[in-house]
Amino acid sequence: MGVAAIFDIDGTLVAFKFDAQACRRALIAELNARGVNTSGLTLTTPTQVILDAAKDRMMEKGSGAYEQYRAKVFSILDEFELENIDATIPFPGVRDSLLYLKSKGVRLAVLTNSGRKASSQSIKRAELGDCFEFVLTREDTDEMKPSPQGLEQAVSMLSLSKEEVYYVGDSTFDVIAAKRAGVKMVAVTTGSYSAERLRSEGADIVVPSVSDLPQVLGV
Repeated sequence: MGVAAIFDIDGTLVAFKFDAQACRRALIAELNARGVNTSGLTLTTPTQVILDAAKDRMMEKGSGAYEQYRAKVFSILDEFELENIDATIPFPGVRDSLLYLKSKGVRLAVLTNSGRKASSQSIKRAELGDCFEFVLTREDTDEMKPSPQGLEQAVSMLSLSKEEVYYVGDSTFDVIAAKRAGVKMVAVTTGSYSAERLRSEGADIVVPSVSDLPQVLGV
């Protein structure tokens, strides 16, 4: 029996500034500029849901039109993510906790909606590059959270059963993705969501930070 923990990055391992609403405003404006109906899309609509809507609504324009929009979306996301990357700092105790878990045989990986550029810089700034077997970003998966696709891909790469895998994240999207993927969800309150909200979404366990994970995993 093996045990693995897959981590989100922003709000889970590091404190990270990202203007989600301004970013989504830019994504919706880009759709408008391409003459695509944006009804029902708001500043709280998950990016993946915006992409799904764009794909459906651009069908008559051909697959190339959607792929061009998706590439533009990733470019816009990169710009917003990298804007404040220098302010990214790890949460206290994260590196020590991950190294301890690793020393006890817990396998560690990352699944994030962030892009490869921002993720690599965040991990480097937090000095976590030697902790993970692999890092999956939005460029490495077909769909972003709250879709379960990335987590299912990560579990497959670990060659473990879903019962042996925990996902550790800070947002409601993380909880939804974990539940849909059928893996246990450990939510941390270092992000923007309260313990009550995370529990109401269905998190299996809610703890103050990643530093509590060794106790959760019984190591």
